[in-house]
Amino acid sequence: MLLTSLILILQETLEAALLVSMLAAVTLQLDRRFTCLPYGLFAGGVFAWVYAVNMGRISEWLDYAGQEILNAALQITLCAAIVLFAWMVSRNRVAPASSGSSQNPSPVGFSLLCTLIITLAITREGSELFVYLGGFISQGENLRAVLTGGGIGFGIGISAAFLVFYGLVSLPGAWRFWASLVLLALFSGNMLAQAALQLMQADWLQSGAPLWDSSGWLPEESITGQMLYALVGYESRPSGTQAAAYLAGMTAVLIAALAGSRSR
Repeated sequence: MLLTSLILILQETLEAALLVSMLAAVTLQLDRRFTCLPYGLFAGGVFAWVYAVNMGRISEWLDYAGQEILNAALQITLCAAIVLFAWMVSRNRVAPASSGSSQNPSPVGFSLLCTLIITLAITREGSELFVYLGGFISQGENLRAVLTGGGIGFGIGISAAFLVFYGLVSLPGAWRFWASLVLLALFSGNMLAQAALQLMQADWLQSGAPLWDSSGWLPEESITGQMLYALVGYESRPSGTQAAAYLAGMTAVLIAALAGSRSR
């Protein structure tokens, strides 16, 4: 029970925490304070709780495919928001001092977009945590093991996010900016691939044969597998549909970033 809780909480924590660390690194590059974090955490926590409380009712929607469709909608919206974020920050990032010019995105628009991204991420991940932990509230013996494992998993996820953040901010300006965007592109690809998986589970998309099977030497359930899953969307048995969605999400962010840079 302890190990199961550790892995599950780690998986749910890592994705949101790593996304926040990437956003924070880019925000520092724009010479702005990351003031959107508390608002995004609060809004995401509220929506996650509402989602978790109504999970049973939502799952009955659309011929009992409501949960999968809603999760896919959240992930697709999150991917679209990251694409817009990449375009905005690339178009308006602080220029080198030698160029004699610099510009910043609209403070209100930038903050709202960051808040939306964090809210979507917390809603998606937090609802799973509320549902999982809620099932053990009345089980005194198991609850202690679940909370202990969950606390360890949460700590590992937050620590990994801090490592990524400080690793990014230690890079020179241009390297930090583009490294952060590449990681966001990988994250976006992961979101779209997960959305494709949800739609396949709802029979809205066709599921093909796996392109490969690496579960024998790197299981998704391992700590390494979970970290790679959160960071780059690692799947041990991905389908062609998932791979195509992953490439589409990643490419969209990179194209948006390049388009934004050229329009400066």
